[in-house]
Amino acid sequence: MEDFIDRLKRQDEQALDYLVDAYMPFLKGICQHILLKSCGRHAAEECLNDVYMTIWQQADKFKGDQDDFRKWAGILAKYKAIDVYRKQQKRQQREAVTDDVRNDGRTHDTEDAVLQNESRNEMLYRLHELPEADRDLFLMKYYLDLSNGEIAETLGITVSAVDNRLYRGKRKLIHLIQRKERFI
Repeated sequence: MEDFIDRLKRQDEQALDYLVDAYMPFLKGICQHILLKSCGRHAAEECLNDVYMTIWQQADKFKGDQDDFRKWAGILAKYKAIDVYRKQQKRQQREAVTDDVRNDGRTHDTEDAVLQNESRNEMLYRLHELPEADRDLFLMKYYLDLSNGEIAETLGITVSAVDNRLYRGKRKLIHLIQRKERFI
């Protein structure tokens, strides 16, 4: 189909069918390469479906010819798969921490769990001493596990602004903690 990109931009379902037929091996290969071993076949297939949905929803933003389209679609697939991989890794880390707490007697003793909880509470207390904008940023990054890109999108700022505010906020926290330790 020669004009499938224009038809895809107009939300023509036949163009979507052509996209699936023509690009499935390429896009599926990207998703499986990144996800198959770490997350499984189901995750790779779900990711491929998400890639098609993203292409369908964002086709009007594409500029270029068929070769450029192949690159654009491949990049979308790559980044979608990487996002799925990262979310899976975060989920596994949270589950591992939960398992450690449940198996407290086997992997951690009670004293370590109490110290970790106190440390977390101390950090939350120190976060409340920061300006509200910085505090929200830290909570999104370190307690909600959002990426800098997701934070930037949520707050309507650039990723570099998020990076800079996190850096400055860390310095403020270090200063607050050091000031507290001087009085102890």
